[in-house]
Amino acid sequence: MNFSQFQAFVALAEMGSFTEVANAINLTQSAVSHALTALESELGVTLLERNRKGVVALTNVGQVIIPHVRALLAQVEAIEQEAKAAQGRTMGKLRLGNTFCLSPGLLASVMTCFQQQYPDVELVLFEGTMNEVEEWIASSIIDVGFVPLPATGIDSTLITTDELQVVLAAGHHLHAQRAITLDDLNQENFIMPKNECSFRLMGMTGMEPSRIKASMRYQASDSATILAMVREGLGITLLPRMMLPAKLDGIVALPLDPPQHIEIGLGIKARAMASPVAKLFVQTTLAWAHRQAGLLVPVA
Repeated sequence: MNFSQFQAFVALAEMGSFTEVANAINLTQSAVSHALTALESELGVTLLERNRKGVVALTNVGQVIIPHVRALLAQVEAIEQEAKAAQGRTMGKLRLGNTFCLSPGLLASVMTCFQQQYPDVELVLFEGTMNEVEEWIASSIIDVGFVPLPATGIDSTLITTDELQVVLAAGHHLHAQRAITLDDLNQENFIMPKNECSFRLMGMTGMEPSRIKASMRYQASDSATILAMVREGLGITLLPRMMLPAKLDGIVALPLDPPQHIEIGLGIKARAMASPVAKLFVQTTLAWAHRQAGLLVPVA
């Protein structure tokens, strides 16, 4: 077994195309195919189901083995980064995850800050649900990810705090209230994101699970569509404050009573085993939070 075989196996599992993998890891298609066949031959098992078009799926044993291979490749990357750091160079790749229900502005601002300081680090962005980002961290698919806290099974560091807002049309019968109670929400229909973030956000209000499902009238893929539907009076929504546009044209955002805060953190598989650039990203993000929020969190 060798590095190229492991690299080809993981890339094929993620991309599903021999052509794309060959381009990504600088090998010919025949070399990628040979690497996978050689790995399977040495292990004595089939790792990937495939047809003429490419990879179909991981086999059962492939699903068991791939987290170990990803962890191994992550450690090889960390070794290379440590060697470069010893030469005074900050280089390498950082795989960064973000969830659909956290502020894209926060992500973009932190990425810009990091790239300005470390231009030779390649940032690769992964976007998914909260559960997916946590699973990607735990299985070494990504090096670090923004997650709502508390996060399970991973090391996490508090970055900042957001507040859940009730968003409704400017002419809605609740628009003049100072805050929205659970009783108010129980009478409303909701327009929410099309992922599990919806249930987590609605659950923060104290609504019963049965009521959450019954009150979700529409679901949409992006916040702009959701806000447009709210503006037209088709329902109300719940969003973290940092996800709201700077100008609330035709809509009103109100806090909950009692207020519901969202702690946003950076998750990493194991701090002690993190790569040098992953540690730098955490430090840079903490420094960014320090500047933005005035000693909101201590700088590590």
